[in-house]
Amino acid sequence: MRSLLTITLISSLVAASLSAQSVPPKQRDLYDAHRWFALRTTAEESSDPFYKGASEGAFHNDDAAREDLDRFIASHPDPAMLVEAHELLLGMDFRGARYWDALLDARQVLLLKPGSEDVMNFLPVLELLAPYERQSSVVQRTSMKVELLDQNLVLPLRIGGTSAHYILDNGFSLSGMSESEAKRLGLSVHEVTTQIDSMSGAKVGTRIAVVPDLTLGSVHLKNVAFYVLPDSQPPFNELPPGRRGILGLQVVIALQHFQWNPTARTLTIFAGPPTPLSSHPNLAFDGSSIFAQMDFRGDALDLSLDSGAQNTILYPTFAKRFPDLQEGHAEGSQRLTGVGGSALKRAFTVPSLEFCLGGRSVILKPATVLLEANNSSSSWFEGNLGMNLLNQAKTAEIDFGAMTLSLH
Repeated sequence: MRSLLTITLISSLVAASLSAQSVPPKQRDLYDAHRWFALRTTAEESSDPFYKGASEGAFHNDDAAREDLDRFIASHPDPAMLVEAHELLLGMDFRGARYWDALLDARQVLLLKPGSEDVMNFLPVLELLAPYERQSSVVQRTSMKVELLDQNLVLPLRIGGTSAHYILDNGFSLSGMSESEAKRLGLSVHEVTTQIDSMSGAKVGTRIAVVPDLTLGSVHLKNVAFYVLPDSQPPFNELPPGRRGILGLQVVIALQHFQWNPTARTLTIFAGPPTPLSSHPNLAFDGSSIFAQMDFRGDALDLSLDSGAQNTILYPTFAKRFPDLQEGHAEGSQRLTGVGGSALKRAFTVPSLEFCLGGRSVILKPATVLLEANNSSSSWFEGNLGMNLLNQAKTAEIDFGAMTLSLH
């Protein structure tokens, strides 16, 4: 079983030079650094629809985000800024499984920036998925017994009339399954030319299947898109038939509000209208990533939330913020394994570190700190938050209405 597995596709491309723009430097700096929690405070007080829309999208207020970004697009002549606005909409529509809207967003980006490699790479996936009716869900309160496999939550489900057990992993930008699992389920598998980034930094080719009907207890999902990957890839190469699947970002968001008890091995999915946004959210969206905020030595850290990762890993950004931690600890290496294989990265290890996460203290023991980037987005945050910290709580709760992660 792998120690880390993350696949991401959509990112906010913010490399354009804006020296000619009369934008408050602090807002621009926060946006470029993907510091959504800090940007939210300044955006609420700003009249600039771009930063308001970017912040609203990060905190799951999609309707307001689209209104503000559309207003910005209609009134702003600068092509570089228009590209960024459409990219924000693309990330928001993709994680919301609004594939037709995402395809229109992608085409707008390519009209303005024909050489956009990321969007060109991703376009075949959107062109394939756009004709399908969007993923829909009927969520009723349900509780189920789950398995805890190497810290990962494994959920019982049914696809059509066939039972399966899949890992819950928001690190997959779509859900995923192996070639043999798609065959076992009798799914049509479609070719695309898209390659995806893995946690190890490797590029991986994929195919696509769409599951017409997926049931989790009393929750019913329709038209759920899956990457289809070779059985030789981790984690599928270590899993038996019927378990070679992963419930990714769109499914995790569709559950909206849920909690799990790692000791009792239960998962509860709540029903009802979305909870209002918290006055102090500690979750934020960035394209197809989820950021979680936790504290260390009184400082707020942004980590990528990865429910498919067994272990929490700290990134070079963390090492730079706290250089004293490396004193007395020899440099070594850390192997990162995921879809696409493994890679060794320079790292050092501290026996233990204490953090405050979701309202309680958690201990990372041992704490591995990377000294080199492991993929294209790892410079945006201080680490990858895995299940070994979340499962220290009696119950862990995620609420995408309030945009909160709570440990009880």
